[in-house]
Amino acid sequence: MSETKATATAKWWSTSYPSRYYACPNSSALIGGYPSVMWVDVNVFPSAPSWLPAASGMIAMTETEWTARSTVNQIIKDGTVQTYVATTTDTTTTSSTATTTTATDSTTTTSAAS
Repeated sequence: MSETKATATAKWWSTSYPSRYYACPNSSALIGGYPSVMWVDVNVFPSAPSWLPAASGMIAMTETEWTARSTVNQIIKDGTVQTYVATTTDTTTTSSTATTTTATDSTTTTSAAS
């Protein structure tokens, strides 16, 4: 009786992509002028897709970081994944009231200006 041992073959990405999970800048979809994040799990591909950049062009992530990541308003800025927060301008509107009196008919008119 012969025994067959299963041998694990190395994944295609194990040498070129030392991490399984990556954050990749997506310059075709900007948020506030910054590239949005394209999340990449290289293990889901049977071979390297032609669009996949080199590992050095992406941000390697641990499994813990991958699991905890947010997928809303994520950008790549200063070499890190960040949540984009739009800058806001604080504007205030002043309302004034003007009262005029016409001497000829003794009427008072009040108007609000914005």
